Amino acid sequence: LQVGADNPAAGNRALRHANQLMEKKEYDEAEAILRRLVAEDRRDPEPLASLAICVAAGRGNLATARKLAERARQLAPSRGCGWFALGYVNLLGSRLDDGYRCLEEGRRRDPRDPRLQWGRQEFESRRPAVISDLSRRNPLNRLLAAGRRVATDHRVMTAGAVYAVYRAIFLYASLG
Repeated sequence: LQVGADNPAAGNRALRHANQLMEKKEYDEAEAILRRLVAEDRRDPEPLASLAICVAAGRGNLATARKLAERARQLAPSRGCGWFALGYVNLLGSRLDDGYRCLEEGRRRDPRDPRLQWGRQEFESRRPAVISDLSRRNPLNRLLAAGRRVATDHRVMTAGAVYAVYRAIFLYASLG
């Protein structure tokens, strides 16, 4: 849950302490610190995003957490904190596809944020195996999971569609 060293929030000791408390599952103490940080600066998305995760994981209040995460995302759409919080809250609420989309969008906008990579790994661990009767480590399941990642990635699908249009135009031009 910690921010990267190049993140502007890396120097905020109180935020780092609150995130460490959340990693230890001491949500009540972390929430008190995060609420104070949010009250001090309502325009800072980092403590707001951490508060969203704390509310979701600690109290299970996913509706409030989703609103907090959405607000953090709106405050800084180019930073990973809001996208991570929104993705993680969706993962906690078993909205895996929504969570994955948020994590991917966050990675696209802020590729150096380590929380987003951790969130993707968490998503993969929660996602059911392609063939549920086989182990996730089974070679067939691993191969099918890789295919599923490629087939559901909007970037791959967009590039494939662009290539198909290009080939169609090329074929039409060569016939005419």
